[in-house]
Amino acid sequence: MKAKRFAGLGRLLGYSRPYSKGFITAFLLLMVATAFEMASPWVMKIILDDYIVVGNNDIRTLAILGVALTSTYVGASIFQYIQGVLFQDNALEVIHDIRQKAFSHLLKLPMKYFDGEPTGRLVSRLTNDSEVIRQMFVGVIPAILRGGLKLVGIFTALALLDFKLMLLMLVIVPILLGSMRLYQTLSRPVVAGVRARLADINTNINESLQGMPIIQATNQEDHRRAQFAENNKEWSLLRRKVIGIDSLLLMPFGHFLQTMALAGIVAWFGWRAGFSVVEVGTIYAFINYLARFFEPFRQISMQLGNLQQSLIAAERVFELLDEPEESRQQTGNASISGGRMAFNNVSLSYDGKNQALDNVSFTVEPGQFTAIVGHSGSGKSSVINLLMRFYQHQQGDVLIDGQALNNISESALRDHLGLVFQEPYIFSGSLAENISLNHADINMNDVVSAARKVHADPFIQKLSDGYEHQPGAGGQALSTGERQLLSFARTVAQNPRILLLDEATANIDGETEQSIKDALITLRSGRTTIAVAHRLSTIQDADQILVMDKGRIVQRGTHHELLNQAGHYRDLYLSQQTKEQLHSAAEPFSNDIPSSSLVVA
Repeated sequence: MKAKRFAGLGRLLGYSRPYSKGFITAFLLLMVATAFEMASPWVMKIILDDYIVVGNNDIRTLAILGVALTSTYVGASIFQYIQGVLFQDNALEVIHDIRQKAFSHLLKLPMKYFDGEPTGRLVSRLTNDSEVIRQMFVGVIPAILRGGLKLVGIFTALALLDFKLMLLMLVIVPILLGSMRLYQTLSRPVVAGVRARLADINTNINESLQGMPIIQATNQEDHRRAQFAENNKEWSLLRRKVIGIDSLLLMPFGHFLQTMALAGIVAWFGWRAGFSVVEVGTIYAFINYLARFFEPFRQISMQLGNLQQSLIAAERVFELLDEPEESRQQTGNASISGGRMAFNNVSLSYDGKNQALDNVSFTVEPGQFTAIVGHSGSGKSSVINLLMRFYQHQQGDVLIDGQALNNISESALRDHLGLVFQEPYIFSGSLAENISLNHADINMNDVVSAARKVHADPFIQKLSDGYEHQPGAGGQALSTGERQLLSFARTVAQNPRILLLDEATANIDGETEQSIKDALITLRSGRTTIAVAHRLSTIQDADQILVMDKGRIVQRGTHHELLNQAGHYRDLYLSQQTKEQLHSAAEPFSNDIPSSSLVVA
């Protein structure tokens, strides 16, 4: 763990190499500032011993020494300010690079990683943890450098004043270093717990905000409140432990040692005064340097908490950066032309235990419309996941235009496969940007044309800002059907060769149902289409329908062929027909149902 910790520190410092010139300049200015700071007690010693105590009234020299003393304080302040700004500025560049690299890496991670990683925890790593790392560059590192320079200057001055007493002062150093080591040992696990609980709190908040309609509709407020209170309480308890450790080993212990050292110096000079003359300026300078001697250790000790948090935060960020990127296993640079797809004895398992697809084989000819139906968990969406290369199959071959999927270039795959999800996501930005997705080759005319083809233009034109309307992240101000029409327009603007529909009509509303059905006809026109469907009424014109159960294809054929066979498809169809008839029969009485009977599922 120790080796890993310091490896993380070295890795962090590696990100500062591109800005080494700025950091070196800041360090040199820090040396100048420290030199000014260390000079002031010595100048004061000269004033006391050579002029004030002996009664030397050389006004001109005293004035020069006074200006020199003032200059040490002013110079130290000026150079401290400049080096502080330089450290801050270069530290921001380092954190910018780390955060940018982490986010770019996040975009390349496989879908499997996001399946098991809470969103709030990832957000915490990219925001909170990177901000904590910044504190290391602007607080910890300058404190250590400043403290080291001060100690060198102080021991040099003490040696010039009294070499034997300086050697006695060295006895204190191991004690101070031991206290710092003890602080680090005690605080590290506690600080790690604080960071972990903070990530849990962020996750809780993120989930609660995203699931607020369900929370309020199902009376989950008390449960979520209790869960948040538990995480918050654990965080508070750990923070109190940190405060306790800080209170014991940082300021009080250092003050105690300083007091004991001061008493020892007074005793030393008192003993020497018995048989030799002790200069007042020397005593002043020694006591002054003594106070400054403890200051670097105190500063470094106070920054150790930030160092602990920075190293732990760095470990969490590096854990993200060390996650292997999606294994594309791309072996060639083939393209897509016709759009013929084939699955040959394909098997897929997400966890290595349960088969999501079990020896699946089928073919989709160019321009053909193939639908996949089945109960939840039957493996329908896994076909889409493999074609989009979100996951890697373990057995069999997936072919497009006779080329193995892994032999097709990434750009060709993404450019020629259009995917429409069941729950379309609307990004922050204008509706036009949500349709074009900021592709340089999709202009405003293409955006409007795509929206008209899928019948999204009428509702967009009704909005006050039209295509410049800002629906906000998630597009919650739009209806489900309107969001789906936008996703259709997005796909049409992309103009893919192959269309993949993952239950794209499962949640459509009555107001936009006909528009979506018409849009689907436009979408499928001239394209090879695979549609994972829940509503069988939307796929009755499919060229072939694949019925899946427990990862296997158990039936295949057209709508009419399958209705004439006893099996899963006919059962699904009759079940949906019964539900629709019951729903139609219940509509005349819907206004008579009391509000207290409403159930949210």
